[in-house]
Amino acid sequence: MIHIINDWFISLVDRYMDAHYGGRKQSLLRDHPETIVEIGAAYGANFRYLKPGTKVIVIEPNESYNKILKRRAERFNVTIEIHNTGAESIDLPSDSIDMVLDSLVMCTVEYPDQVLSEIHRILRTGGKFVFIEHVRSEHHTWLCRLQNFVQKPWKWFFDGCHVNRDTASSIDKVPFSKIDLEEFKSKTVFLPIIPHISGTAIK
Repeated sequence: MIHIINDWFISLVDRYMDAHYGGRKQSLLRDHPETIVEIGAAYGANFRYLKPGTKVIVIEPNESYNKILKRRAERFNVTIEIHNTGAESIDLPSDSIDMVLDSLVMCTVEYPDQVLSEIHRILRTGGKFVFIEHVRSEHHTWLCRLQNFVQKPWKWFFDGCHVNRDTASSIDKVPFSKIDLEEFKSKTVFLPIIPHISGTAIK
C-alpha cells in the first residue's frame, strides 16, 4: 500500500515538474552522450528526457530513492549505476565524463562550490555541464527581501533548500572555458523560487 501511495505522489510531482521544465530540459539534453552523470537524481525525474539505452551514473546520497530510481529507469529504458554518496566528493576519476546534469540540486547541497569543483574535475576537456536551478533574486528587490525573510523556515520545510543561494555566481567562479546561462522566471505560485537560471558550461 505504501508503495502504491508513493508512486501516486511521485507521479503527481512528476507531471507538475514536466509541465514547468519539460521543454527546457528537452532542449538542454537534445544531444546528450551515451553516458551521463546526474547529481541528485532523487526519483529520476529527468530519465524521461534521455534517449533509450542511455547509461546514467546517479550521484544520490539518499538511499531511500534507490528502488524508485530502478523502477523508473526500467520504465524509460535507461540503465543506471547508483552511487549513494554526496556530490561534494564524487567517486569517479578525473577527466572521465562527457556530460554532468544538475537539476534543482545546488540549493540543497551543503557546499555548492565544492560540488561545482567536483563536476569540473570529472568532466573531460570539452565536456558539458547542464544545469537548471532556482536562484536568488537581484539585490534590493522586494523578491530578494522576501527570500531572505523566509530563508530559515523554507530551509526547514523544504529539506535543506536555500531559497536565496546565488548559484549563478558560483558557476561563474569555476574555470569553465565557456558558459551559456539564461535567466528566466518560473510560472509558479511559490514566489520565492520564481527566479531561475538554466544553461550549459563547457570545460
